[in-house]
Amino acid sequence: MAAIAPVLVSTLIDFAQAVKTTDAAAAATATMAPEGFKQQGVAKWVNRSGGIAIGYSALTMSVRPPTQASRVYKVTAKLVIPTLEQTSPSTATGIQPAPTKAYDCTCVMEFMLPERSTLAERTTLLSCVAGMFFDQIQASDGSPISNTGSPLKPAVLNFEDVY
Repeated sequence: MAAIAPVLVSTLIDFAQAVKTTDAAAAATATMAPEGFKQQGVAKWVNRSGGIAIGYSALTMSVRPPTQASRVYKVTAKLVIPTLEQTSPSTATGIQPAPTKAYDCTCVMEFMLPERSTLAERTTLLSCVAGMFFDQIQASDGSPISNTGSPLKPAVLNFEDVY
């Protein structure tokens, strides 16, 4: 278990260079193709590479403008990665049954942004949130002298509790 400790977040993440790799294929392992608007104001993209529609990974996004009751923009992004059941021919003919979905792994992010917030404030928030997904490595030559990360990564990867 990870103990409650300082969490380093960075307001200096350069989104153009946030991923450092020597693998040419690591920058994009899937392509989310636009699928249009499924609900009013909710855009959808899907990864069709698996070929089975119920198994498509999907990204949906929406931006709700302020209302009279709430002077806040609400930006919502949802990523769903489904897993299909393992099937085997179970009929006398040997025909494989149609695939079914076993479960979804899902991430939902909501940003509540007051309409009075500045671009600098929104950039700082986005940088800090992005920093929660990366290990913070302090190095000028690729050899880390300090390597810390947020509790988010071990919680998601290993179900590690936070205390």
